[in-house]
Amino acid sequence: MTGRAEDVCATSSVIVTCGTGGVGKTSCAAALGLLAARQGRRAVVLTIDPARRLADAIGLGDAVANEPVRVPCDAPGELWVAMLDVQATFDGLVASTAASPDQARRVLDNPFYRGLSQSLSGTRDYMAAERLHSLWNDARFDLVVVDTPPTRSALDFLESPERLARFLQHPVVRLLVAQGRGGLRIAGAAMQPVVKAIGRVIGNDALSGAVSFLQSFDGMETEFRRRALAVAELLRGDGTAFVVVASPSADAVAEADWFVSELRRMNIALRLVVENRVPPEFGGRVVDVFPDLVIEREAATGVLEGFRNRTLAAHPGVGFARATESASDIHDLAGVSRLADEIGNG
Repeated sequence: MTGRAEDVCATSSVIVTCGTGGVGKTSCAAALGLLAARQGRRAVVLTIDPARRLADAIGLGDAVANEPVRVPCDAPGELWVAMLDVQATFDGLVASTAASPDQARRVLDNPFYRGLSQSLSGTRDYMAAERLHSLWNDARFDLVVVDTPPTRSALDFLESPERLARFLQHPVVRLLVAQGRGGLRIAGAAMQPVVKAIGRVIGNDALSGAVSFLQSFDGMETEFRRRALAVAELLRGDGTAFVVVASPSADAVAEADWFVSELRRMNIALRLVVENRVPPEFGGRVVDVFPDLVIEREAATGVLEGFRNRTLAAHPGVGFARATESASDIHDLAGVSRLADEIGNG
């Protein structure tokens, strides 16, 4: 497999785009989805960023939600977009893994669950991974493009499935789940100090709520763990391609260097770098009238050349695509289409 943008779109089942704010990452994610649709593929672009950048880039506004929306486009394939809704995804996961509708209702109505699903650190990351997994299994699509948040925590969702699997295997969690099966009575008095210690840390009321939730959750943790491990395998599989979007500013390149090194640390191959918002190349009288534009272009080229060399050293098989800076932000499908043209041409 090569690193050309069109090849990445043709051969991948998942594309994960990473990059800092201001580099046009969301527009590039949409452009990759459109490139795939032009190849006859059925692509869905999922943004896990709480901001509505994808909806703005496509020009659909509030129409983009957790359930994918099809974008009309002139292509033999299909382009869909979706925006992660953490609560809806968590509720759907509970409903699909519960042994019965009654068990699902008990979990969904539990006050501890409502607080857990809305405020627990890492919940958004795991629900992003879960939503990716569900869309990947959806027969309507053969490619999922993930638009990550423009922060360094964007890669947290890559490790969240393993963290969840480890959490569900933790002895204390297993002990509390066993409470609903008489586990504490079976375990004997030796385990009682553990429960009391937890109560002192988080409060007896909170502990009672957690135990009540885990009693309702009993039996579902196995399926949660299975799905977590499945999405972890998907993210590190050959069918998943990682793309870093960069622009020629010093800050953006520094962040792009960080993403490149983090992927190497995680032993994840980088397939493609999109150098976006590059100053256009000028010639003729423009050079004489506006020499500063030429200087800006040369400076940008130098910054990107250094970034390319460092990236190739870390990921020898990576490909590169380049797109010039546009006069205004992309806010409709026509703008996405022009960007797809540039990225597709390398």
